Amino acid sequence: MIIDAHAHLGIDLVFEEVRTEDEVIAAMNANKIDVTVLQGMYGHIYLDEIQDNHNRIFNLAKKNPRRIFGMVTMTPYLHDEDFYTEAKRCIKELGFVGMKLHPMAFGCSPGNVRAEMMWKICDELNIPIMVHTGAGAPLSVPSQVIRRCKQFPNVPCVLAHSGMLIYADQAFLAAHECPNVYFETSWTAPHHIMHAIETFGAKRVLFAADEIANIAAEVGKYNSLPISEADREQCFWKTANSVFKLGF
Repeated sequence: MIIDAHAHLGIDLVFEEVRTEDEVIAAMNANKIDVTVLQGMYGHIYLDEIQDNHNRIFNLAKKNPRRIFGMVTMTPYLHDEDFYTEAKRCIKELGFVGMKLHPMAFGCSPGNVRAEMMWKICDELNIPIMVHTGAGAPLSVPSQVIRRCKQFPNVPCVLAHSGMLIYADQAFLAAHECPNVYFETSWTAPHHIMHAIETFGAKRVLFAADEIANIAAEVGKYNSLPISEADREQCFWKTANSVFKLGF
């Protein structure tokens, strides 16, 4: 079994990408991905557009039960009430399983008071937060999460891209400081994946691809690593299953 913990759907106004429902499902089928945790794209600042993006994910999940799970993705600069109401709708009504903070795309570092609001909601709703790390320094430097992870020890924090090679050492620092930090390994060098598994254990490492064109390469990285089949299985799906409470 393989769970892709990081994929996108919709129109991205920041990075100028488009991903359709058919493309997501076709890529999953072609690469033997059993489950995808799907998040929206960036740059949408109006609540109705954000709701439409969330509804697209929900509708795809309804058509593909137990294969697609949603992640709340929206600018933290919405009015507090709007952000909270939409987050609660996604979790309680649509069955979403996490929330995404992209410091570069949102212009909001984990230390920002608006990010603190996101962590508070995750704590209340009992969901993990995924934080983009790597490109977009200094906002996206992995060590930025340490303060929040210590402030909210019950909220799992998934480091998307684990620092993206150049900031891998900061991802390791965050994980040393905070036991609620997890490594999502898309765009991560194989030797850094090995280090994370050897140092922190496979239970804190989870597979992801981010881009559908990247799935085969990311699967290949894990299949090339000299790790036990138990550790490979843990990273491929068991860690994501536990962190996102998917129930497999």
